[in-house]
Amino acid sequence: MIKLPLLLFISLISISNNASEVIKEALRMRVENHLSNTQLVTSEKTYANKTLISFYEENLFTPLWQNKTILSQLNNIIHNAEQEGLNSKDYHLDFLINKTKQFQHLSIQEKVDLELIASDAFLIYLSHLLSGKVNPSTIESEWHVLKREGKPTDLLKKIHSKNLQQIVEESLPKHKTYTGLKKALAYYNEIKIKGIDETILEGETIKVGLEDKRIPLIRERLLLLKFLKKPVSNSILYDDDLYNAVKLFQESMGILSDGNIGKATLSALNVSIEDRINQIKVNLERWRWLPQEFENYYIKVNIANYTLSVHKNGVMERSHKAIVGKSARKTPVFDSKMSYLVFNPTWTVPPGILRADVIPGVKKDRTYLQSKNLTIYDHSGNRIDPNTVDWNTSIAKNYIYRQPPGKENALGAVKFMFPNPFSVYIHDTPSKDLFNKQERAFSSGCIRVQHPLDLAEYLLKDNDSWSREKIEQTIKTNITTSVNINNPPAVYILYWTAWLNEDNVVEFRKDIYSRDLKVLNALNMSPSKIY
Repeated sequence: MIKLPLLLFISLISISNNASEVIKEALRMRVENHLSNTQLVTSEKTYANKTLISFYEENLFTPLWQNKTILSQLNNIIHNAEQEGLNSKDYHLDFLINKTKQFQHLSIQEKVDLELIASDAFLIYLSHLLSGKVNPSTIESEWHVLKREGKPTDLLKKIHSKNLQQIVEESLPKHKTYTGLKKALAYYNEIKIKGIDETILEGETIKVGLEDKRIPLIRERLLLLKFLKKPVSNSILYDDDLYNAVKLFQESMGILSDGNIGKATLSALNVSIEDRINQIKVNLERWRWLPQEFENYYIKVNIANYTLSVHKNGVMERSHKAIVGKSARKTPVFDSKMSYLVFNPTWTVPPGILRADVIPGVKKDRTYLQSKNLTIYDHSGNRIDPNTVDWNTSIAKNYIYRQPPGKENALGAVKFMFPNPFSVYIHDTPSKDLFNKQERAFSSGCIRVQHPLDLAEYLLKDNDSWSREKIEQTIKTNITTSVNINNPPAVYILYWTAWLNEDNVVEFRKDIYSRDLKVLNALNMSPSKIY
């Protein structure tokens, strides 16, 4: 190692310090002379102008990025934004790479430009990791889950005390599904390069044991998607190995898992890799909208999968089929906490159903209320004779319409309550045959659950006075009975069309509410259209 003379070493430190002070002063002048209707950097648009100005003012204009090493780290991090399903071009990547290469030859003003652009890039990127690029309320009007909290400027202050990659990792969702979807995205991007989007032709349903000229292409597709383990064969026989792979594929797509290769299975096999990549990107974004971590004990409803599951300490304890809102009456996305359940509930008709169904039904058929076992009350609890109501006036909407407990009650034997402004809850249903359908968007917004007494028994298992026998005896009385839950679970009503299952297999579902394209279009927008 060559040892520098002491005076020369001190001189180099002095030059470095002076350079830093020069940059600091130039940065101060740039910020203080900035006009509200102008850009901080003339050659590249900054998006977080107000935040940048307040940040540098609060930190006495101390420069952060006047070092080629840390700039190179930033460039690598932004380049890897693609791994999160984000677009690295949104974060000034080309500008940063170009200026980093020229760093030693930049003028003072160019270094100030670079300083501001680097901070802008890091702030916007961290903001997108912490709470998503897209504001969900502008894209999905039914989305009401509280967004994750985080202050990118607090993280920006740490860039010289912490590794940049560590700061990024701390900003990401902690859910294993998010990490799993990132791995799936990487794999689908990898197979996209191979260009395997040849369409498998429609035709007669293929059953195990039959021969069909489409079999080799089906086998190749399932091998690529990791549902088959053996090398591709040119045999046109639908053999047992392929049958088992088809059943696994059908399960992962929410298709009837009968092993028959029919229209629905071929349609799922023919979805392009590009479309699957976009589906994963959209659902990664939805994860960034959610709280950093779920509570240890929670109930999760995935609307697009028609399922309700209970999770405790990272383990899925049980799963139930669910019926969700039809497309005209979508189940909203929100979170709450389940506080109690009601056996033998009465059903009070919500305003939306009253306007859309009940009043029009009575106008068409005066026996409608009787057929639905609905009784009318005023707000003092007095019963109203329907023959005295003028159904052509607005007064009909001001009454209370109630259905008593019983086998035909719309809520069935039990409802599960959690406070929310949407009048949405989980409940039983007399229409149990609907659970046999693969697609179950039939409700008016609430969630109907299969085997609700099993769920009630589970939720009350730490309450010694409520055994399964007592639950069934209570239901037989037809008397409305409310029971508090001693250990109330959080409730997350969510909408995912791609996720990682318990076996670490990525699953895809139909976008039943046509929400994915809106999110994807917003993700593909330039930040200039957002900020």
